[in-house]
Amino acid sequence: MTLYNQIFLDRMQHLLRKDYQAFLKSLESENEKAIFVNQNKIKVENFKNIVDFDIKPIPYEKAGFYVDNQKKGRHPLHHCGAFYMQEPSAMFTVNCMQFKGDEKVLDMCAAPGGKTIQLANRVPNGVVVSNEYNKARSEILFSNIERMGLKNVIITNEDSKNLAKAYSGCFDVVLVDAPCSGEGMFRKGAEIVEQWSPNHPIMCQERQLDILQSADKVLKQDGYLIYSTCTYSLEENEQVVKQFLQNHDYQLIDIDAPFTRGVDLPETVRLYPHIVKGEGQFVALLRKKSPSSEQNYSNVKFNEDKKAQDFFEKHTKNKQKLVSFKNFAYYVPDLSLIKKDINYVSIGVRIGESKQARFEPHHNLYTAFGNQFVNKLELDFNDARLTKYLKGETFDVDLLEGYGAIIVNGCALGGFKISAKKFKNHYPKGLRNFK
Repeated sequence: MTLYNQIFLDRMQHLLRKDYQAFLKSLESENEKAIFVNQNKIKVENFKNIVDFDIKPIPYEKAGFYVDNQKKGRHPLHHCGAFYMQEPSAMFTVNCMQFKGDEKVLDMCAAPGGKTIQLANRVPNGVVVSNEYNKARSEILFSNIERMGLKNVIITNEDSKNLAKAYSGCFDVVLVDAPCSGEGMFRKGAEIVEQWSPNHPIMCQERQLDILQSADKVLKQDGYLIYSTCTYSLEENEQVVKQFLQNHDYQLIDIDAPFTRGVDLPETVRLYPHIVKGEGQFVALLRKKSPSSEQNYSNVKFNEDKKAQDFFEKHTKNKQKLVSFKNFAYYVPDLSLIKKDINYVSIGVRIGESKQARFEPHHNLYTAFGNQFVNKLELDFNDARLTKYLKGETFDVDLLEGYGAIIVNGCALGGFKISAKKFKNHYPKGLRNFK
C-alpha cells in the first residue's frame, strides 16, 4: 500500500467529506489506460472495425477509448500514428468547449503532446502552436507530433514571457495545462507521492499565475482561455482562477458536464478518480472581454526551397509550397506565425534537407504526406513484412525505382527507397525497437 503524506490526506478529507473513503479506495486501484484515435490518420469508425484489442468508449470524447493495461504502445497501429496513449480524464480538457475548426490555438505547456494532438484534430482548418519550455521534453513533443503526421502544428521551445511578446493578440484559443503539484498522478508511482510537500501547491500557484499573465497577452478579445491542472489543491485551481479574474477582464464560462463542480466556482469542474475513470483533473473556461494589443515580433521572411519542391512533385505528382528554415525544408501551415527571435523545434512538417547534390527526405515527410506518394507499399498491420520493417530489416518487393511510403491500413508509417531492385528501409534507427 502506498504511504501518503498525512497533511495531503487531511486536506483531501476536508475537501471531499463524505466521498473521502471512496477517494482513498480509488487510490489503491490500478490507474486507467486509454487511447485517442488520431482522425488525421484514420476515421474512428474505421479504427473500430480493424482494431484487434478490446476498447470501451469514453463518454466525453468520441475518439477516446478505455483499454486494458497491456502496453499498447508496442502495437503496429501505435507506430503508425493511428492512436495516442493518453490519460482518460485529461481528454476532457479540450472538450470543455466547442471549436469551429479554423481557430489559431496556442498550447502553452504542451509536452508530451496529448492535448496538442486533440487540438490539432479539433481545428483541421486552423493551426496549433505547441510550446514546451523544457528542451528535452520539446523533442519528445516533436516525436509524437511527427508520428501523428499532423500538418497543422508548429512547435516552440520558449519561455511564456517571450511567447507573450512575440504573439501579442494572435490566438483565438489558449490552453494552459499548467505545471502543477501532480496530486492526480499519485497512482502512477511512489516517486510522485514522495515529491509532494505542503509547500508544493503554493510554489506551483505562483508559476501558474505567471503563465496565465502571458496567456492573457497572446489571446484575442472574445478569445477563450482554457485552464487545467492534474491536481486537487484549492491553491492551484479555484484560487488561481479567482486571483486571475480579480486582475483581468474575463467571463467565467459554465462548463456543461456531469462532473463535480469546483469549490465556490460552480462554472468549473473537478474530475476525481472515485467518480470518473482516470486521474485528477481541474478545468476552467474563460472568455476574454477586453481588447488586446497586437504589437508582436516581426515575421520571418522565407525563401522557397526549390529542390524540396521538385522532390515532392516528382514522388507525389503534387505541388506544395515548401520553404527553407535552419537547414531543413518545411511545409508551414501558417507563415504569419513564424516570428523572429523565437526558438522553433519545428515550423510545420519537416520535409527533408539538401546534402550537396542530393535531397534527403525526413521521416516526417512520410508520416504527414505518405498517402500522396506514387510509390506505395500497402500493408495490413498483421502482415509479417510490417514487423520486419519496424525492426529496420529488408524484404523483397516488386515496386518502382525511387522513394516510396509504407501505408498500414490507410495510415502512413514511414519511407523506403528502391534502388537497383533492392529495398532500402528508411525507418529511423531510433524508432526500431519493435518487439
